[in-house]
Amino acid sequence: MEKISVVIDGRTFEAERDTPVLEVARRNGIYIPSLCYNSEVTSSGGSCRVCLVEAHQGGRMRLVTSCNYPVRKGLEVKTDTPLVRRVRRGLLELLLARVPDSEVIRRMAAAEGVTEVRFRKDEGENERYKCIACALCANVCAEVVGVHAIAMVGRGADKKPATPYDKPSDACIGCGACAYACPTGAIKLEERDGVRHIWHKDFNMVRCSVCGIPYIPEAQVDWIVKRTGKDRSFFDKCPDHR
Repeated sequence: MEKISVVIDGRTFEAERDTPVLEVARRNGIYIPSLCYNSEVTSSGGSCRVCLVEAHQGGRMRLVTSCNYPVRKGLEVKTDTPLVRRVRRGLLELLLARVPDSEVIRRMAAAEGVTEVRFRKDEGENERYKCIACALCANVCAEVVGVHAIAMVGRGADKKPATPYDKPSDACIGCGACAYACPTGAIKLEERDGVRHIWHKDFNMVRCSVCGIPYIPEAQVDWIVKRTGKDRSFFDKCPDHR
């Protein structure tokens, strides 16, 4: 892969051509706030807009989302200019009005000096609560897990992830990858007495034969065994005791 030089906030770094600006910045200790990006998902990034930066190239400047903007020869990136901060504050103010229940959004907004909003707050309307409709959960389910149990439904303010017809999905294996990937904690995953509840469905958990802690849904074990042929006895112990 071709190596090129890219300038970020006045510092020059080497990176592989087409690497997202956000990745290069993170590797070199430069903070750019982000929500919807996950390096494991090819279709993630860009929807929340929080990671906007200035991209200077060929005598021109434009605001771009750093999570999906590729580094190219001659690129200079500025992550903390007055324009970037002003636009970022506006975006976070909109998000704070849309999902005021999200502790993550409140913290990010406060870090940019935004604690109050000028817009009407959405107090849990449209069943959105903490969800910013970034689709990362659905993309993780499809691309990383390979199950396609959830998808984005609705339009505009009503857009949200859901199972088909909001009913328990036969495809869901209860792995919780969607909940772990969610940047705002919007997906409810509860565990009690060896049972995990997510997406309107209960999943019995396999307990580790050594420590007794429930650690993986039986449905997920069935799915892994079917897909890979791995011996079921492998799951008698949790990763800490294998």
